[in-house]
Amino acid sequence: MYLGDIQDHIVTMTANLGHYEKILARSHGNYLAQINIRMNERQEQTADVLGKLTVLGTIVLPMNIITGLWGMNVWVPGQEYEGDLTWFFWITGGLLFFGLACYMIAKRVYNIV
Repeated sequence: MYLGDIQDHIVTMTANLGHYEKILARSHGNYLAQINIRMNERQEQTADVLGKLTVLGTIVLPMNIITGLWGMNVWVPGQEYEGDLTWFFWITGGLLFFGLACYMIAKRVYNIV
């Protein structure tokens, strides 16, 4: 009589174990799919940020080269006259215009910024 009860409990536990194994297998697949979706979302966000940084670098690099020439030992237009800052303001205005034009192109045409 007692062995019959034990056997019945073992059969019930074995059936429950098989059922829980199926549930766990399904939930594991769902979990892996959810992780895959989140990783794809993160990759998309990273690609978007890197694209914006590339545009920023493309805009800033020519400006950095021109302004770096003022700190080097090369001839810059307008240096021959000591008190005349006309060239300085034209170059600075040109750099500002270039930066704003690139920003507007990136924003309106390509919807990047």
